[in-house]
Amino acid sequence: MSERTEPANEIVTVDVDNPAHGGSVIARMDGQVVFLSGGLPGEKDVTVALDPAKGSNSKKSFRTGTATHIGKPSPHRVEGQCAAASLGGGCCDLDFVDAQGSLEFKRDVVLDQLRRIGKIELDEAVISTESLTPSLGWRTRARLGVDEEGRAGVRKKNSHEVIPLSAATCAQWAAGLVAGLEEETFPAGAEIAVALGEQAGGKIDGEGAQRSVVQLTGSRQRPQRKVIGGLKNVTHHVKMGDKEIAWDLPADAFWQGHRAAPEFYSQWLRQNIPADLGLGWDLYGGAGVFAAALADRVGAMDTVDTGSLSTDAGKEALAAAGIENVRFLSGEVSKSLDALRTNDEENHGLHVVVLDPPRTGAGAKVVERIAEFGPRYVAHVGCDPATASRDLAAWIQSGYEIKQLTIVDAFPLTHHVEMLVLLQRVGE
Repeated sequence: MSERTEPANEIVTVDVDNPAHGGSVIARMDGQVVFLSGGLPGEKDVTVALDPAKGSNSKKSFRTGTATHIGKPSPHRVEGQCAAASLGGGCCDLDFVDAQGSLEFKRDVVLDQLRRIGKIELDEAVISTESLTPSLGWRTRARLGVDEEGRAGVRKKNSHEVIPLSAATCAQWAAGLVAGLEEETFPAGAEIAVALGEQAGGKIDGEGAQRSVVQLTGSRQRPQRKVIGGLKNVTHHVKMGDKEIAWDLPADAFWQGHRAAPEFYSQWLRQNIPADLGLGWDLYGGAGVFAAALADRVGAMDTVDTGSLSTDAGKEALAAAGIENVRFLSGEVSKSLDALRTNDEENHGLHVVVLDPPRTGAGAKVVERIAEFGPRYVAHVGCDPATASRDLAAWIQSGYEIKQLTIVDAFPLTHHVEMLVLLQRVGE
């Protein structure tokens, strides 16, 4: 019996058009759409190794492939910046584009998703963009995989295979985040959560001076956690107006990815939400950073999320900061809305709702339900352009209009992007 061999890749040459959601770019071959990785908008004479036409990631209506040579590169193309990505790591899929090109790429993707999925066309006057800095070494928290030999490292793209730290590290990681862990051995199949703390003013302590390392074993839903290095918690400082608030969190608790994000998002909220005596909601609130940002802009604030290490830290942080008008509730957002305050004794209604749902989005039903309570303002944070576009379409259908869209490159070196959207009830 002859051995089965994989078909050779088909090689074609194409010109690249616009970017697509997910980090690929679009080209056309004899009228057929090709989604390819490793290219940038506007590049020409790009050699592409096509995936097999009958492969699991190709359909008759389009093909997929990988750019192997760029004849006429984009002016924004740079040498790959991530050692782990060069070995196949799934961490930095856009490490070959400069900061300006990255922001333009993500802006085009967001506006395309709004048009195609949300059927939303926006005036340029309401659109702004922002690149968070630094673009390298911006991540203070990471999850590492552990291979069969007990070595921690970055997982390869779409694989459980691990690139050990001794071979390469990720360009996103702040200095000192994983220092020394390449010499350690961990249980095979475990996850290692590691976090660096910050001094007041946002300065990161390097070389593990304020670091926590937590070993996670067992099921991902209910892991067994064990602090195996450094501190139990590390501290993150966020400036809110004239005060700075400190959150003490375990390494495996949720916190915004980019070290500049909590302060930038908080300032954006404070600049765009006018002060009022009414009430506020912070939905999918996590550690309560957004509730803290708006606490002095409303009479009282309710924040709700499923109970977690982050929400526990949030309660302690706000109490220590003397913020007394924020109430934490534990539960699923969709099932908790009726438990939230909508009026106070002076009949001040619901002034603002902030929501930061997961990548799956809030969903039309949740949006419509929130809209029934009639908040004057909505601040919608979206980390996936497709699901955020569906949510924003639901807000518009529910009687709201977009007043401001800020597209934030909050995840440099990757295709991920954040959308900060201010909506106002029509007629207000």
